[in-house]
Amino acid sequence: MADIVSQPWFWPAVIVSVGLPLALIGLTEFYNALARRGSRAAPIVLMVRNYLVPVAGILVLISQPGAWEGEGTWPRVIWTVFGLLVIVVTINAVNHLVFHRAEKGSWRDRFPTIFSDLIRFVFIILGIAAVFWWVWDADVAGVFAALGITSIVVGLALQNAVGSIVSGLFLVFEAPFELGDWIETGSTRGQIVEVNWRAVHLDTGNGIVVMPTSELADGSFVNLSRSPDPHAAVLELEFGTDDPPGRVRDLLVSVARDIPLIAPGREPTAATLASSRYAVAIPLRSPGDRDAVLDTFATRLWYAARRAELHLDGDLTDDWRTPARLQDALRRIAPALSLKAGETDALAGHARLERYCVGESLLRPGTVPTEIRFILSGTVMLGIPTDDDGFVQVTVLGPDDGVGLTALSRTQTISRAVALGEVDVVVLPVAVLDEIVRAHPVVAREIVRESENRTRLARTALQAAGEQALHLRSVLG
Repeated sequence: MADIVSQPWFWPAVIVSVGLPLALIGLTEFYNALARRGSRAAPIVLMVRNYLVPVAGILVLISQPGAWEGEGTWPRVIWTVFGLLVIVVTINAVNHLVFHRAEKGSWRDRFPTIFSDLIRFVFIILGIAAVFWWVWDADVAGVFAALGITSIVVGLALQNAVGSIVSGLFLVFEAPFELGDWIETGSTRGQIVEVNWRAVHLDTGNGIVVMPTSELADGSFVNLSRSPDPHAAVLELEFGTDDPPGRVRDLLVSVARDIPLIAPGREPTAATLASSRYAVAIPLRSPGDRDAVLDTFATRLWYAARRAELHLDGDLTDDWRTPARLQDALRRIAPALSLKAGETDALAGHARLERYCVGESLLRPGTVPTEIRFILSGTVMLGIPTDDDGFVQVTVLGPDDGVGLTALSRTQTISRAVALGEVDVVVLPVAVLDEIVRAHPVVAREIVRESENRTRLARTALQAAGEQALHLRSVLG
């Protein structure tokens, strides 16, 4: 027994036979724990368990005196495999610790992928050279000299191409933008959806534009998402020379303020330019909303300018609002106001026709209406805004229904009336309505009855919305 213990191979054999299974069991449990957490380090531990530790055990055994006759080739092969495995595990571990666990926005997170690939490539070459020098006594000096000369030749041949790529890489490393930002360069404007070492991919809404990073680095661009104030959509317009500038600016701001995509807490602005031209700036929630906001604004402004009798683009005619059409509209609503055929003629001097486009508000909450609008064509949704910027629909109004019934009682409305399509209305001022009510008291009773009916509908809708919200909170909670 003493002779066996004294043998040089005994204790290495004990260490391998006992330590190897324990090491494998421990690494297996460690790998399972990392895999359950979804850690990127799990494959590294698996590689150490499956390859590095068993090869290390073999090395312990064959490195003992007398384990291998002569120097032999196989021990060197095993040492070479072990060295290569150490290089692979080390590089993967450093990559995981330095780059994969980088905090968002840190220099490690912004580090270009090609730089890390080049660094890994250099370490692999150096590691392989060191292994062959140590294990096989290879002369690696000549290899490095050849590689150095080759790199100089290739660098001189590709200096222009490589220079543009490197300038683009430094732009990415500087990180003047990130995914989701909107940038504008020349005639190209879009949202960044992908950034790599070669190009930036921009979603313009009409396809993906692939722009080389070197082009951005050599030129200039505007990051629309990194402004202290919300990005504003600016539009220049022309009105008639006889239109009062103050009324025009008020109209532009009023129409812009009613667009749902503007930045919360920001007010649109309007300015007078030369030659009857005006500029309106609409703050946006996102630069990506620019086209939609300008389209909506231009559409609504066309209708609003005609209602305000202002001449957008110098247009001085309005063939729709004619006296004959106004008389037809008054005769149409005469039964609802208990008016006889001859009584509508006297209203023509006080009434007017208006037209609204889809999405425009005919009535706003928190105001006391001074006019009642009777719908001639189209439909209007009547609803109540909520504190969380929601909207509870109360009812849908159609032809011959009135909007702004609380004008008769001079009370504040809590409702908003929104056109669901193009809507034509005839407008009666409250003073005219007072005269009609004095002559026909039944009109007041009908208006009050309809107003109370809408109040009941509003109360029911709000109660249903509150119960739905409460149920949703209970389900999510």
